[in-house]
Amino acid sequence: MVKMNRAFAAVVLGAGALAGCGSGGKSPAASNPAPTPAPTPAPAATPQAFSCPLPAMPDLHNTCPKLTPQLNQYVDNAIARTVKDHPGLFDLHDDLFDGNYRVLDRSRYIKAVVEAIHAQGVCAVEEFEEIAVKTSNDFNEQYNIWVSTGGYIRKGPGAYITTCFPAQF
Repeated sequence: MVKMNRAFAAVVLGAGALAGCGSGGKSPAASNPAPTPAPTPAPAATPQAFSCPLPAMPDLHNTCPKLTPQLNQYVDNAIARTVKDHPGLFDLHDDLFDGNYRVLDRSRYIKAVVEAIHAQGVCAVEEFEEIAVKTSNDFNEQYNIWVSTGGYIRKGPGAYITTCFPAQF
């Protein structure tokens, strides 16, 4: 029995020696590493359109008095941002006064100002000749941001029209 165990041991040792031949001391897995796939970049987020978080209000056809405006800074900031971001909408060489440039495309100008108000987190809608702005449903303010005579920007205190109680949109 001892002879069998020695013979078995010799076979095992011989097989081990043969397995190591030609490997140069490297393990087979180390000589052929599996390729690592390149990481896939995350998709860019799609900008979401602004949605006023306040519930819509019915137009009650209330009388809207002219008061001291409370939201005019949002409107003036939006006009300034529109001039900066969309200079092609204006003739910057035709300045009525203090940055009240001639508007070349009234429709795109109004839409850009409403979007710039939304960018400030404030609700606004375009209406026929005006824009309506609100930060609550307690009231909204109406602004006319375009001078029909000559087609210039209207901003500052002259753009404010009225305040409606409660908000009308």
